[in-house]
Amino acid sequence: MENNINFIFKSLNKKKLAICLILEILLDIIYYIVPFGFTLFLTLPFTLKKALIVLLIFMISKSIRVIGNYLLSIYANNYLYEYSRIQYHEFYKKLIKLPVETISKYQTGYFEDLIDKIINLVSRVLQAEYFSILIAFIFLFYTLYNQSIFIFLISLITSILCIYLNIIILKKSNKQVEKLYEEEYEYSSVYNDYISNIRTVKSLNNNNYFINKIKNLGNKCYKENKKYVSYYSLEELIRNFLIIVPFFLGLIKACIDLSNGIDTIGIITFYISLHVEMGFVFEELSNTIINWFQLSVISKKLKVIFKDLDNKKELKDFNEIKLKNIIIKYPKTNLEIKVDSFKILKNDKISIMGSSGQGKTSLINLIVGNISCYEGEILINEKEIHNIKLDIGIISQEIELFNMSIKDNLCLAKELEENKLKEYLKELELDELSLFEDGLDTIVGEKGLKLSTGQKRRINILRSLLMDKDIYILDEPTSNLDKHTEEIVVKFILKYFNNKTLLIVTHNEEINKVCNKFYRFENHNLTEI
Repeated sequence: MENNINFIFKSLNKKKLAICLILEILLDIIYYIVPFGFTLFLTLPFTLKKALIVLLIFMISKSIRVIGNYLLSIYANNYLYEYSRIQYHEFYKKLIKLPVETISKYQTGYFEDLIDKIINLVSRVLQAEYFSILIAFIFLFYTLYNQSIFIFLISLITSILCIYLNIIILKKSNKQVEKLYEEEYEYSSVYNDYISNIRTVKSLNNNNYFINKIKNLGNKCYKENKKYVSYYSLEELIRNFLIIVPFFLGLIKACIDLSNGIDTIGIITFYISLHVEMGFVFEELSNTIINWFQLSVISKKLKVIFKDLDNKKELKDFNEIKLKNIIIKYPKTNLEIKVDSFKILKNDKISIMGSSGQGKTSLINLIVGNISCYEGEILINEKEIHNIKLDIGIISQEIELFNMSIKDNLCLAKELEENKLKEYLKELELDELSLFEDGLDTIVGEKGLKLSTGQKRRINILRSLLMDKDIYILDEPTSNLDKHTEEIVVKFILKYFNNKTLLIVTHNEEINKVCNKFYRFENHNLTEI
């Protein structure tokens, strides 16, 4: 894992970025030629020839800028869009490698907010006119130097002081950004949670609780943001005050020279026209520094989140799995889950029983690889696992369907003959799904809200079968089903999962009849029956 800002900028295409920067430099140079040309040609006597030259410089530069900005806009916007897609893709690749232990610490909406912030800030940083800032300073201080070395030095010192004070203030505001982001994380987590469970919220019929919760967290965010705004508002005040100094001194000197008969009309015009632009330039510099600081805060968070990635290789085939002297401890509790000896042979059908909270789910998470903190040994084919994990299919109690079509939820891009799919659906009494208006192409809605619990559970079982794994974990596959649907599911499992290695957590007697090994959790300790 890249430790800092490198992760955010790794996806940049250096050639395309260079083209954008070169175009930006050329356009900035052309832009500042106009006010600088005033100092050369707006001099007395102001002849028709000089007027035509000034007009020609203005028209040519403006025309080039219009065309150049058009080309830069098309190229840069397309490039930034391409970068955002790549960054979303790379970010997602990182997310799916996160251990479940890490994912469980964050609300899923937080990851969405995080990548959106990254894309937005990087776009601003890349679009900042760094060379415009540099060129504006060069033209300004070159003119000041030609006027008076003393004024040049005073202006240079005040500008350096301005930048130094701004950085000091913005560094302090950066600490406030971290506090603000923490409050925003809590707010967005709760807000997204309530939105994703809006049907549950409505069914509870206690709207005031949820509204007040969101309002109170929003007020906390406002207070932290208010402190943050006070920092960069102070920076803006200092910046706008100190930016006047070079122009004020330059204009006073030009006016004095003009009163003494020295032609400085061009210089006065230059300062007036450049002052407006320099206000934007300093603001651009300030915003760029703020964006960099905010990216720094996010990069620290990324470093924490992606500290440990699951880069284990999947093992699709095995002969034997052994768990020896396993102890799973949970922080801040005295709870210990113990597994002295547990063996899985290929094609075993193992029943795991025990009351709720005894350790069944912990054992499943350990075998799947979702628990990394444990004592003892896990051996696969007599070798202790380090950089490998089993390719396991899981039929979980929790049913999560995607907001895709029924067919896509089932097949996940796996090619399957239409007749074979219909045969499976008929056995599970899901052929009724074809009666939807769009048949199997019907979008099921978020979390499958258009389907019943029984339909979702049967789709989940069929989807697992179509993934065609050698080993499956069946975690209460018939829970919350009526007796008829339960019989259908049991019959389907016994028929199609018979040649698989199965770890079954269930109280269904029919499924348990196929098992050749039986284990039970008592007092958080797994023993073979």
